[in-house]
Amino acid sequence: MGRIEKLLCLISLVLFVTLFSSTINVATASVQEANALITWKASLQSPNHSLLTSWVLPPHDNISTSTGPCSWYGVTCNFDGSINTLNLTNSSVNGTLDNFSFSSFPNLSYIDLSMNNLFGAIPHRVGSLPKLIYLDLSTNQFSGNIPPKIGLLTNLETLHLFDNRLNGSIPQELGQLKSLTELALFKNSLSRSVPASLGNLSNLARLYLNDNDFSGSIPPEMRNLVNLVELYMENNNFIGPIPATLGNLNKLTVLYLFNNHLSGSIPREIGKLKSLQSLSIETNNLTGSIPTSFGDLSSLTLLYLWNNQLSGPIPKELGNLKFLNYLELSENR
Repeated sequence: MGRIEKLLCLISLVLFVTLFSSTINVATASVQEANALITWKASLQSPNHSLLTSWVLPPHDNISTSTGPCSWYGVTCNFDGSINTLNLTNSSVNGTLDNFSFSSFPNLSYIDLSMNNLFGAIPHRVGSLPKLIYLDLSTNQFSGNIPPKIGLLTNLETLHLFDNRLNGSIPQELGQLKSLTELALFKNSLSRSVPASLGNLSNLARLYLNDNDFSGSIPPEMRNLVNLVELYMENNNFIGPIPATLGNLNKLTVLYLFNNHLSGSIPREIGKLKSLQSLSIETNNLTGSIPTSFGDLSSLTLLYLWNNQLSGPIPKELGNLKFLNYLELSENR
């Protein structure tokens, strides 16, 4: 056999060994991930009454890359057979995450467990999912604090924890989620001040903090959220003035601050928000006059200022708002 033929044989042998080794590793990973899901399923209440009946191991754990967990309800895999998506929204899942082995899923990038009956605490171990991009635990019955370890999920783009029973404060570690574009924490019992570290979320487009028990002032650091499109902070206990620096958020289309305890005058800088479509700051303790700069809000369709202590005339500049459909100024001075 010539030198070239020997070289080709050697290359073929190396490729075969590499491929064989890779197949073994993938199969091992599939077995590990499948067993982790089966263990969690076994801990759930009435697991066979949910949509997880397809979660069954084949005889002798004979899991291949083409079957096994990749064919189970709510599970999808990468091309190599490793689980990357777990989507069990509205699947009648009843139980906790106490026995969910987060570390068994190194390639998991998408988790949606919303609209189920999950309860108990959100485990700190969720922070071991370094590739996670999307996490939705909304519309369940989770209680306790938001684990600070969520701050380790630096690739996270969407975090939905709304409509639960979470309490305590927002951990300052959430400010480490620099990739985050949507943060939804509404309809919980979260309290205390909003941490200044949220001002580090420069990619954030939508922030939902409404319907909680937050107190203190609106952090001035929010001026750094330059990509913010929608801001919902209504139905809380915020005090102090509306920060004039909110006028820097020139991409804002929605600003809801109603039903708080905000005081002082309305900053004229709000008139710089040329993209603003809905401004709702009723039911506060705002004083002074309506800024004439509101006439520059050329995209505005809704303006609610009622139930404050505003005084002075209605600015004639409001006549410039040709797209305005809803205007409510009652219960003022």
